[in-house]
Amino acid sequence: PVTAPPSPQRSPHPLTTARQRCMERLRSSRAKLLDRYRQAGERVYGPAAGALLVQEVMELEWQGLQESPPAPGGKEALAQMLEDPDELAVLEEIQQELILQEQSVIEEYERSLQFDEECLNAMLDGLDASDEVICPVCRK
Repeated sequence: PVTAPPSPQRSPHPLTTARQRCMERLRSSRAKLLDRYRQAGERVYGPAAGALLVQEVMELEWQGLQESPPAPGGKEALAQMLEDPDELAVLEEIQQELILQEQSVIEEYERSLQFDEECLNAMLDGLDASDEVICPVCRK
């Protein structure tokens, strides 16, 4: 049997690569995200809560694409990307995915905080119920 010659490998679409890099960058910036969330405290809620790090991640990736364009046509192809409504829709979709990922990390952190608080309250309730004083030196 005659086999067809292997097709030349096409590089993935720049936005596909950008999506993967943005997701990886967001995952690796988990500590930074949680620090920003802690600093924001109660001021952040609603839709703005999901954008603590997304804008920065997307800007860094876009700068990376501009510095070393992965596709033939280079910077001209990237400029055309910004004018194409379909490409802009993909960028918007990437941004929404990143926001959902970021919100998921924050929700997980909040659940952990709530669990820690419940455990601490249970321990304190146990101490209150015994009406005993614990000696700080001998702990009896």
